[in-house]
Amino acid sequence: VLRVDPVMFWQNVTNPTVVHAMTLSLTTGTIATGIVVVAGMPLAYLLARRQFRGRVVLDTFVDLPMILPPAVAGVALLLVFGRRGLLGPALETAGVPIVFTATAVVLAQVFVAAPYFIKSAAAGFAEVEQDLEQAAALDGASGFAVFRYVTVALAWPALLGGAVMTWARA
Repeated sequence: VLRVDPVMFWQNVTNPTVVHAMTLSLTTGTIATGIVVVAGMPLAYLLARRQFRGRVVLDTFVDLPMILPPAVAGVALLLVFGRRGLLGPALETAGVPIVFTATAVVLAQVFVAAPYFIKSAAAGFAEVEQDLEQAAALDGASGFAVFRYVTVALAWPALLGGAVMTWARA
């Protein structure tokens, strides 16, 4: 760090190509994190609180992007969303181009980063004592109010930590 010329560093950081790349990464990473939090919270709650047939398979699919090399994840996404992929032709016909767009970037980021939030949130939800939720319900709180004011409030550190890890990975 001490050997970096500050003038050259500033020139490189303010280069329009670098600014565009950083802006794209920050924007798409933030969008991907929002999607993961909204879609991942119910899944994390389900994995933390319910036993059901296929739970192990679902949990394995959540873990899969963490263990796949990035190149394999990219090929998998192309096989699904590419122009000749599983959903690609239907999306192209519907006028929703995916390949080589910011949408593709967000999809890739969601794919590789979602496990970080889901696993952290599931651990946080599992730590919340169900007696506290039941007490709130007995006092007349609706199911959503119990979730919002008790469960999420007590699992907040894990949810925030998962969201930060997701944003960093995305």
